[in-house]
Amino acid sequence: MTAGDSADVHVRGTISSSLNHWDAMAADLSTSWPGIAARIRALNAAHPQGDGADGRSFDMNYLAGGGPEKFLRDTEELIKEISGSGPLLRATVTNTLTAEQAIELGLKNTYRQA
Repeated sequence: MTAGDSADVHVRGTISSSLNHWDAMAADLSTSWPGIAARIRALNAAHPQGDGADGRSFDMNYLAGGGPEKFLRDTEELIKEISGSGPLLRATVTNTLTAEQAIELGLKNTYRQA
């Protein structure tokens, strides 16, 4: 990219808007998840498969590998990561854009090579 090309690239607004969408999605997800998890737990507690042979067979497979509780815990951890990513992404993008702006302005490198 030449110096003239960079004048046509304006990403700050697009990135900011996208990160705002990410933040809104993450907030909605964080708010909704406890109710969803509670609903799944309530459905599981009802034990609709019964205690017969078919129900026991279903339970054996359904509960294998940690079953729904592992799914719920893993999903909760994933939601925490998604929610925490927005601020990290925003800081990373801001730092990158600030560095690029400093380069464009021709600010001197204050680091000295040994």
